[in-house]
Amino acid sequence: MDRHQLKVMINKEYRELVNDRGLMFSLLIIPIIFSIVLPILLFILGTRKEVSASIVGLNTFIEQFKMIKYPDYLTRGTVPFYVIFTYFFLPLFMLLPIIISTVLSSSSFIGEKEHKTLEGLLYTPINTKVLVLGKALGCAAPAVTISTVSVLVYILVVNTVGWRYFKHIILPNMTWLLVTILISPLLVLLSILLVIGSSQYLKNSKSAQGVSMIIVAPIFGMLISQATGVLILGVFETVILIIVLILLDIIVFCVVMKMFNFEKFILNN
Repeated sequence: MDRHQLKVMINKEYRELVNDRGLMFSLLIIPIIFSIVLPILLFILGTRKEVSASIVGLNTFIEQFKMIKYPDYLTRGTVPFYVIFTYFFLPLFMLLPIIISTVLSSSSFIGEKEHKTLEGLLYTPINTKVLVLGKALGCAAPAVTISTVSVLVYILVVNTVGWRYFKHIILPNMTWLLVTILISPLLVLLSILLVIGSSQYLKNSKSAQGVSMIIVAPIFGMLISQATGVLILGVFETVILIIVLILLDIIVFCVVMKMFNFEKFILNN
């Protein structure tokens, strides 16, 4: 594989993203809300029942969490905050890289077809594998970067604003580290591979974004499970999820590389 060609493709994707200010703005809005606005808002409003009732499933989750062992430094008044910021927010930050990578990859692959620019790329002396991998990595790098920075900002906000309540640093714990370092990149790769694999059968980027629901649905399931107390995503559950995602990424990558057909991709308008 030609590393120079691969680097050129990744740089091309990066330049297109930076130059598209509208896309950049839309990608940064949700991370800002998740990592800054919501945590500060919850700290300001507190966990009164009228506040928590506005968040679907939060009251139920707080009640279920009472049965779980939690740190000794927590008091009756700080348990709800701890529950929200260490467990309830976790699936939201698992959704974030999926949303970002899906938007980027659908804009990259389907966007090339919509704007009739992919044919020009295919006439260049670039290997098909390099083209696919370059575009995939070009979409994955910003998605992982944005989601990781969002988690770091969230941790900083929660620990800083929450110090007056906890008198301890509550994040990151092992589960959050595993999600940030391993699960997020794996989810990003899986999301991009699914968009690449399905792009040859789809006509526009809106259809491609619908493919992400294959991944989003289980994450929503985790959010609902945590809210009802059916499943609490701890270290053991996170490790199992990592193993499953690794296997899925390998399987999907092999299938996509074997079945992807650029001629079909271009002709399916």
